[in-house]
Amino acid sequence: MICQSFLYTRRERRSNRPKYSPKVAIIAPHYGWDNNTEEHVKSLLCQDYEGEYQIYFVTHQINGDGYDISYPHLKRLVEDVNHADVFLASNIIDNNLPRSQKIQNLITVIESLPDDIEVIAFVDADVEIQQDWLSLLVTPLQDPIIGVTVGGRFYSPQNWNFATFVEAIWVNYQLGLQGDHRFAMVWGGSNAFRRELLQNGEILKRWENATIEDLNTTRAVRDLKLKIHFVPDCIAVTRTQNRTWKQVIEFTNRQMIMTCHMGLIAQWLGTFIMFFPKGLLIFGSIPFIYWRQSLLPILFIPFLEIYVYQLVCRNLPKWLRERPNVNDIIRVSKYVAPFSIFLAGINAFYAMFQRRIVWGGVQYEILSATTCKVLGRVKKDN
Repeated sequence: MICQSFLYTRRERRSNRPKYSPKVAIIAPHYGWDNNTEEHVKSLLCQDYEGEYQIYFVTHQINGDGYDISYPHLKRLVEDVNHADVFLASNIIDNNLPRSQKIQNLITVIESLPDDIEVIAFVDADVEIQQDWLSLLVTPLQDPIIGVTVGGRFYSPQNWNFATFVEAIWVNYQLGLQGDHRFAMVWGGSNAFRRELLQNGEILKRWENATIEDLNTTRAVRDLKLKIHFVPDCIAVTRTQNRTWKQVIEFTNRQMIMTCHMGLIAQWLGTFIMFFPKGLLIFGSIPFIYWRQSLLPILFIPFLEIYVYQLVCRNLPKWLRERPNVNDIIRVSKYVAPFSIFLAGINAFYAMFQRRIVWGGVQYEILSATTCKVLGRVKKDN
């Protein structure tokens, strides 16, 4: 599949589509605020897009009359911007709502969209995008067989931290699994679809009681026999640093639990079969190599994973590969690729026995692809 994705990326970059600039609504859900968030907001406000677009930032209330820390920052940044607005969604805990907070935020905006919106695009708050991000996502949607376009995500560690490197490769490796095939998936942090998909795919019905939106969007597009179109030059960058093992394990487990229990069995099973036995073979053999030198060839497997990760990174767009710090990150972090791959296998194994996740300070139990149980807030560690 890595080779297939590599060839697809080369072919896609040679494509030359006519211009297509319908009116777009960009929905950007927010939770929290850090040193990079303001930069990300400003990059959305100045997209190089020939058509008309409106940005809807959305965060949530807290305890009835309060709000997430991002709300006043967003209001300040869009105060004099005609094509941007800020929404405040109901808090799911305070209002006993049966869905995740992110989905509640998205639904709040979608239900208020003007009638003349033709395309809806989504972007996470914690990603850096380029000025042509919107154009890249929207242009392929002129093809009626394409149900949704999706960009990739690239984790860019900002310091030399082993756990941070492991998480980054865990995420970045997925770029090599995207392409024009039936295992392609929608990523909620960067995607777009024609508004008609809301009705044809029963999107809001699928989201109404769900944990996460992108996996349900994936299922909707497949049910309609449409394509999920990966745009290889549309990469969103997340800067990470000083990640703890607890944070990494919680994040990677959450991703795999959702994949397993929301109906994407092929993706979960593929991860389990490819990575879990391989990891056991490699790390389980190391203690016995001194006595059984016939096991030495097993140690070449990690070098193969390192090479595959380098191949995946060659698919990155030119503007990203030319950044000096990105080249340094790839050169150093590639050596932890075997650990990241083994972690993915462990995540897939663990997902068989767990349905509960923690996300945004709230614990959920995934009951099915379209149904979750909100268990309540999680106390922060002191």
